[in-house]
Amino acid sequence: MDYDGSYKRIFSEARMVKDLLTGFIKQDWVQDLDFSTLEQVASQRISDSFDQRFNDTVWKAKLKDSWIYICIMLEFQSVPDKWMPLRIMTYLGLLYEDLVRTGGLLKTGKLPPVLPIVLYNGKPRWRHSAEMFDLIEHISCDMERYMPHVSFLLIDEGEIQDEKLRGADMKNAQNLVASLFALENAVEKHAILNVVHEMLTWLKQPEQQSLSRALGNWFDRVLRPTRSDDDIPAFADLQEVSTMLRETVQGWYDEAERKGLAAGLRRGIREGMEKGMEKGMEKGMLEEQQKNNKKMLQLVRAMNDNHIPIQMISDITRLSIEELNRVLNGHE
Repeated sequence: MDYDGSYKRIFSEARMVKDLLTGFIKQDWVQDLDFSTLEQVASQRISDSFDQRFNDTVWKAKLKDSWIYICIMLEFQSVPDKWMPLRIMTYLGLLYEDLVRTGGLLKTGKLPPVLPIVLYNGKPRWRHSAEMFDLIEHISCDMERYMPHVSFLLIDEGEIQDEKLRGADMKNAQNLVASLFALENAVEKHAILNVVHEMLTWLKQPEQQSLSRALGNWFDRVLRPTRSDDDIPAFADLQEVSTMLRETVQGWYDEAERKGLAAGLRRGIREGMEKGMEKGMEKGMLEEQQKNNKKMLQLVRAMNDNHIPIQMISDITRLSIEELNRVLNGHE
């Protein structure tokens, strides 16, 4: 499963880096970043000497009169890595050596600050320390001043509450990283459909087609294989996802409708043998229709609870907006 490659491709888009920083790093300096200066740094030469052990993407942006580097480390494995601080320290050393060698120092002659971010999406929560200092045995207070202090910013996707990912702040900001994390955490197809629909509306501009394709590729290669439902379709673009999943939900409704009609006929026939075919069928179909109406109300309310736009609910259920409002306001 191509977690690393797909995520690296996604976070090779400036929009995703901006959404990651503004949505998940609540520090004052982020507000001072000039995101128009975001520029990806070629980091392949940094990791070649370590057999490409580092699956990273490195960006730089202007912070007032200086540059700051943002290094996004992708950590997609079954268990957290206790030795991640050591890996970060090694990588930072290589990055700084490269900056010295290529003339990447600031005007002051000093090295630029680097923010190492580790994105982790494994099932067990990350409980290891993010500080290199904690990995070293402390045998003397006198020695501690010589021990390295290197840390990283951990973003453990499984620790983020869905209320935060799907909250008004993230939606108003059209934060695609929050939607990406929400998709990974989604279980119900209604929730998947809703998130994809939102992402699609946020990616309408022609200049965003590259990001749209990257997200679609991730959905197909990474997310879909982890779902047990066979009817989640393969796709090449988010537009196809939205269309196909909409058709899937429509299929559920059509199937329920067909089953309800057949059950009503069977009930009517059974009763018709005893009380007269016509009267029995009318009664059976009426009772079955009542059951179907109840199921429809449950379906509408479930979709609304999952924040599916009311126009989409209308398209799926064939109910008008007025009818839906009556249902959702408790008048049905």
